[in-house]
Amino acid sequence: MRNAIDEQHGGPRRLVGPLAALDGRLPGPHDLLLMQCPSSLRPLGGGELPGWARAVLRVHPWVTVARAPTVVGSPVDTLHPVRCTRDVASPEHWIPVTVRGPRRGQLLHALAPWAAVARTFRPEQLPARRALLVPGRVAEVPALALLPTVGELVADHRLTWGPIGAVGYELGSGVPVTGPLSPLRLVLRAPQPVSRRDALQLRRALSRLRVPVQAELETRHGAVLLAEYAAAPLTLTLLTPQGPQEVHDPWFPRGPSGRTITR
Repeated sequence: MRNAIDEQHGGPRRLVGPLAALDGRLPGPHDLLLMQCPSSLRPLGGGELPGWARAVLRVHPWVTVARAPTVVGSPVDTLHPVRCTRDVASPEHWIPVTVRGPRRGQLLHALAPWAAVARTFRPEQLPARRALLVPGRVAEVPALALLPTVGELVADHRLTWGPIGAVGYELGSGVPVTGPLSPLRLVLRAPQPVSRRDALQLRRALSRLRVPVQAELETRHGAVLLAEYAAAPLTLTLLTPQGPQEVHDPWFPRGPSGRTITR
């Protein structure tokens, strides 16, 4: 039987325990995580969670995966990590995450233990959750109302996509964080090269929508802004877990030494 918490978040949670860290791939950038034990988060700057973050996580224990390296073992400043489960035999994976605060731009960067994650959502799973929002919510927020139109435009280019940022967070968590002027941020899965012509066509189509749209192409090596790629500059900024890198080709990136950048 499904309980009230399962209904609230759209389905049963993952089993949290020693095997939870071993049941599939680790989350990637922009994934949403429902934390079983929010107190296990560790701020990247060290110390304890600030009061506003503890208050937010008590009510809405959702965090967003950041584009940064995963840490294996225990954070260096944590002698005795707070855990939700008994110790696992293999080293813990700590996922880089961001906690969204109640004020605009209020963010906390932290590490979350993978074994304490109860549920995950990838961006491409989120458009279908629009129907779960409270009645009237979609009509109030153009960025939410336009999701089917965006899906049609992206489908013409055979790309898997999903909303990220505030819109993605609201669809996954159900927390009403978007407003009438909220922009729409998208991730476009592009494991294979996209032509400049297709990128330019898609950018122009998205720019005609009545809300600002920022899309990023996610390659196997990182992400590049759709608008920047479509403009065909000599070099592009590739966003990677190790930080931004200047490259000529986001699908076959090369570093300053000429060597191919590997993940």
